[in-house]
Amino acid sequence: MDHLYIYSPLLFVFLAATFNWLMTFLGASLICFVKTESKKLVSIALGSSAGIMIAASFFSLLLPAKERLEGLNTFYLLIIPIGFLCGVLFLKVTDFFFPHEHALIHEQEEKYLKNKVLMFAMTLHNIPEGLAVGVAFAGVVNNNYLPALILSIGIGIQNFPEGTAVALPMHQCGRSKKSSIMYGQFSGLVEIPSAILGFLFASFLDGLLPFALSFAAGAMVFVCVQELIPEASNASKKDLGSFAFVIGFIVMMSLDILLS
Repeated sequence: MDHLYIYSPLLFVFLAATFNWLMTFLGASLICFVKTESKKLVSIALGSSAGIMIAASFFSLLLPAKERLEGLNTFYLLIIPIGFLCGVLFLKVTDFFFPHEHALIHEQEEKYLKNKVLMFAMTLHNIPEGLAVGVAFAGVVNNNYLPALILSIGIGIQNFPEGTAVALPMHQCGRSKKSSIMYGQFSGLVEIPSAILGFLFASFLDGLLPFALSFAAGAMVFVCVQELIPEASNASKKDLGSFAFVIGFIVMMSLDILLS
């Protein structure tokens, strides 16, 4: 396996990103077993996704960025907050040029349009997840790709409820199961090219790797704060989303602690 990675790192990135997309597809397929409207399920799905993403941002992106700067002048540690802020600003600018659910829901009250815009927002904001996977694999040291795999597994796990959160509202507003599943899985498809681009960028500019890791972390945290957590709190029982967030965070944290 080590030999394979040395000669085909892009293959690992592609497989990891494909796994993340597949988990999104499986999560969307869950609607085949859910026959009634369930805002609670959507709340749990989004809350757990946010918990996993924030834990992954800290344990799999920010900490590795800090480790790569150890031994250098303390001034270089400023790269981490600067990169984090740039990741946040990147998505904020993206939101400005591609306004999504919060800008459109008030203009259109139809459920289908609202959920279609939510799918677009999820798709757009899955780009940082793909970038994070690619950057993590580019940062492999001494052929120890386990941290990158842990990050990919964590993102894959959170993609499962994310796929459900997109597909279920689609089905509940009248779309067929097949159509809803296609909408749900589409939000994860963008992670494959994003991961490859992230890997190539970080590989060719190795000196910018700590910045790239922090950038991806900032973008992922911004997604959680702006999109996932507010949506998870919209259900009738806010405690469900909060509890799901905690469970998601614990799952990702445990993966990183036990396997790294």
